[in-house]
Parts: sequence; C-alpha cells; structure tokens
Amino acid sequence: MRGHVRRRGKDSWQVIVYLGKDDTGKKVYRSQTVRGTRQDAERALAELLVKAHRGELGRAPKGLTVAALLDAWIEAHRRSWRPSTLNNREKIAGTWKELIGHIGAEELTPASVELALAGLEERLKRSSVREYYNSLKRALRWARIRKLLFCDPTEGVPAPKDEGREIDPWTEEEAAQFLERLEASRERKAYKALFRLLLVTGMRIGEAQALRWQDVDFRAGTVHIRRTYSQPGRCFHEPKTRGSRRKVPVDSVTLAWLREWRKEQLEEKLRAGGKEWADREGLVFTTRKGEVIARTTAWFVFARLCREAGVRRIKVHGLRHTHASLLLKQNVHPKVVQERLGHSNVKTTLDIYSHLLPGVQEAAVRAVEEALNRRIDGRLTGATKKPGKERI
Repeated sequence: MRGHVRRRGKDSWQVIVYLGKDDTGKKVYRSQTVRGTRQDAERALAELLVKAHRGELGRAPKGLTVAALLDAWIEAHRRSWRPSTLNNREKIAGTWKELIGHIGAEELTPASVELALAGLEERLKRSSVREYYNSLKRALRWARIRKLLFCDPTEGVPAPKDEGREIDPWTEEEAAQFLERLEASRERKAYKALFRLLLVTGMRIGEAQALRWQDVDFRAGTVHIRRTYSQPGRCFHEPKTRGSRRKVPVDSVTLAWLREWRKEQLEEKLRAGGKEWADREGLVFTTRKGEVIARTTAWFVFARLCREAGVRRIKVHGLRHTHASLLLKQNVHPKVVQERLGHSNVKTTLDIYSHLLPGVQEAAVRAVEEALNRRIDGRLTGATKKPGKERI
C-alpha cells in the first residue's frame, strides 16, 4: 500500500493512494484534495492509508495491522522529522513489523508487546530496547489520538529499565597525550584541526561538519554554531534546540591550527580545479574533493590516532564528554559548561556529568555537619545559661 502528496496550487494538495489492481489488471487509485499546508496533506495521507488498509476504500485487505499502522505513523511525520530521526524511526518500525507487524492493531495485547520486548532484549542492549519501546508507544499514542485505536496496548507494560551509562571520558593526562601525538602526526590538517576543535569546544561532530569559514571569527576568537549536518539525510539543517545555536570562544592555538588547515584546503581546491571541487558553501572541514568529511572516515582516523598516542580508544563523541569533564573538574560553573555544549538547560548537563563534579558529596557532608553542629552548639550554650546571670 503506497501513497504520495502532489501540489496542485499555492495552498492546495492532492493526496493519492495506490490500492492495487482490479480484475482486469488496471491500477486503482483513490485521491483527495486537501487545502492548507504540506503537513495537513501528510496527515490526510496517513488517514487515507489507514482507511485503505481497513478495506474502506474498496480494494485493500480488511483489518488494520500493526505494520500498516506504523507505516501510516511514519508517513504522517515524514516531513516534520529531521532526516536522522526519520532514518532511526524507520529502522525501529522495521524491527517492530518483523516482530508484531502481522497482528491486527485492535488485536495487539500487552502480552504481545511484552513477548516482543523479551525477544528484543536478547538481540539488543537495554538502552536500545528502551528506545524501541518508546517509539512503539509514540506510534500507538498517535493512533489512539487519531481514533485508529480504542486503547493503547502498551499501557500497563513496564518500560525496560534504563541501567544508565556512566560517562568515562579521558583524563587530563590522556587528553594532553593525545594532543601531543596529534600535533606531531603527519595526518591531514583537516583531521588534526577537527579533533582539536571538538576537544576544546565540546561541539558535536555534526555541528563541525556543517561549520563554514564565515562561522569562524579569527579576530574575536570565536566559532558560531548555527546548523548541523545529518549523515542519513546528507543535508544541513537547523540545530535541534535553540540552545544549540551558540557562540563558543576558542583558544589561540586551535585558531592557529585552523589557519594552517585553511591554507592546505585552498591548495587542495586549486589542485582539484573549480569544476571538480564539490563544496559551494565554504565548509571548514572537507575531503580532498571538497565533499563533507564522512563520520565513518573520521571515526577510522580517530581510532588510528588513539592507537598511535597510546591512549584509551573512545568514540569521537567522547571528545565532547572529555571537554565537559575537564571544565567541571576545574570548577567551571555548570551553567557555563551548559552554554558551551549547547544543552537546552543546565539540568541536562548535570544529569549527564554530575558524577564528575569534584568533591560534591564530600562538600555536601561537610555543609550538613557544620549546619547541624552550629545548631547543636547553640542549644547547648543556651541551656547552660541562667536568666540574668552570665557564666564566667
């Protein structure tokens, strides 16, 4: 069962659903005109697909299955989700369709969901199972709001426990050891500048991929993060939250590395020639042909540099965690760390990194002890005094 949206006018859309072939072999379609935004048309398409799967349009098999419901959910949000989110939800929906897609949506029970979750726990990490559960719950809640379901089969099904992942970033010594090796390395200056920038700013790899030279202010010593890059969608888009759009001060050494890389990049551009050079946006980090540096390539180069430096191999995203931990261990205020990382609020920062704050528990014990002792000492002193007289 397939469908698509076609623009008819400025505020007019045509929603078309393919229903299969009739007895003569002729393709059968159903269409509907929708006035409003593209999002309105996408919602109408999702509802039309559901009706088609129920058999209400004449040709589709009767009975809305979980697979059809998930397809409708994806179609309804295809334009509103970010490419990376869409890619992830499609993958998750595909797994659920394998497990319970054949079951009728109204026949799905909490027991069916629990059995499927048990199967997932044998294949995936606990954190991934929780993510799959949450996606299914969102889809079923959407279906219930759209009156496609009478009840949510996930109600009463306990969510997989989140065991929590304690961040284990590099120590100050490991970070310094890596930077020493990075400076001495004969690696392309693009990667050298990239990994140093990630470590000293805490920016995300997608934000670095989307960085343009116009976003780097060498005079002020700052980098403006205005957008990010989606690897699955191969496109640039706005950051996820308002806080992600930020200005981050950068140290002079990192700026010098960026200047050196800029010279090398211009030489590569000349060698490639104007027609062969892919970049038309003035990207900071590019391949020798001007393309966006792929994350897989960055991961491979980073792993090799970790081995050469003799430090623990962490993920590239671990450079962001290391940046945050180094700041917190130097008693930099969490609010400042939050602003540098681009978290939406300081609570997110503390939830992730609070265990890295130096001596927090010890300081809390001392504060309670001092407060109680002052109260107790005051009461004891008052009890030993007599009215009108002072003890000498």
